[in-house]
Amino acid sequence: MDIVTVASKLSQVAVLKKIDDNEYEIVTDAKINGKSPIKMYLSIGHNGVMISDKKHTLKYMNQMYELKSPDVKGCIASVIKIYGFSIISGELVANIKTEKYAIEAFYNFIICVGQLANMYAFFDKP
Repeated sequence: MDIVTVASKLSQVAVLKKIDDNEYEIVTDAKINGKSPIKMYLSIGHNGVMISDKKHTLKYMNQMYELKSPDVKGCIASVIKIYGFSIISGELVANIKTEKYAIEAFYNFIICVGQLANMYAFFDKP
């Protein structure tokens, strides 16, 4: 499986803008809290093809939460664990295991970002 194959699959559900041979921007109308666009990129990472946010989600969350708080860290870890995603150097990452998983990972990525951005529902104070 290569990035072109995955890009072709994802182009069925989103607009992909080629940045270079190893990266595409995934463009959707999805927004965090109806305001900030959810940034997504398809690229080649350490473990193959992946969707990432290039640190946009944590930058957004940093405006709302004390990210160093143990409660917030625990909540973030729980949310990303549900989807099998990871945070690498501040970047939310979804590894694409197979071509068939690409569309599921795409939708799960959007849902995951939404859940992370709305964690304030679980805290007395953001």
